[in-house]
Amino acid sequence: MNARVVYIFAVPAALVFLVTLVIGWLIWRPLAILSIPFAGLTVFFLWKRADSVILKALGVRGLGQTEGQRVLNSVESLSLSSGIPQPNVAVIDSPACNLAVVSGQEDTLIVTTGLLETLDLMEMEGVVAHALTKLAEGSSNYGTLAASAKPFITSAQVQKAQEWDWGAESAGVVSYDISGVGLTRYPPGLRSALEKIAGRKTDVPGADSLGDAWFVPPSTGKAQLGSRIEVLWEL
Repeated sequence: MNARVVYIFAVPAALVFLVTLVIGWLIWRPLAILSIPFAGLTVFFLWKRADSVILKALGVRGLGQTEGQRVLNSVESLSLSSGIPQPNVAVIDSPACNLAVVSGQEDTLIVTTGLLETLDLMEMEGVVAHALTKLAEGSSNYGTLAASAKPFITSAQVQKAQEWDWGAESAGVVSYDISGVGLTRYPPGLRSALEKIAGRKTDVPGADSLGDAWFVPPSTGKAQLGSRIEVLWEL
């Protein structure tokens, strides 16, 4: 945890600090001394549970025994070949075709049932590779933290958190497409996936909270799919 994590949870931490300070001052003075550690514990608690809050809010479930073999195979093989730690895989029951990454105490790749039913193995591999590059770069971590903290933080904090990366500079969703193709070495797979998804629904209820963590971000919707496909034709 660093100063930027503290910034995201500054509002609830400040409230806990003030309440503890006032109660301690009015009722029991030694309690006022605990206002700072209590504020720190608030930040730690919210940070530790960020990913579980998002997964619960989205209503995800585990993969069934007879579904998702393509996505599991893709995750396992690409993680092994790239050295990127293998994330958990969870499912949202939705006809929409989309995928998201949640990064907190654990990394989780979330797929919709619509995506599982639509893509073949090579297409799924391209989409999964895109997601793994997001996790490897770490750019989804602040998005997860900001999404989990939305009930407590200001819109300015949310915007700032979504602008931050954990490391490398990001050129946006297209950069993850290119990096993903670098893992699979097969541009037609991801390109075909994008072409299929362009003709289908991509909006998932509650998806706005995760923003660019989605393969097709709700902020741009399908408007960017055409340009993403064109870039892949050039590779």
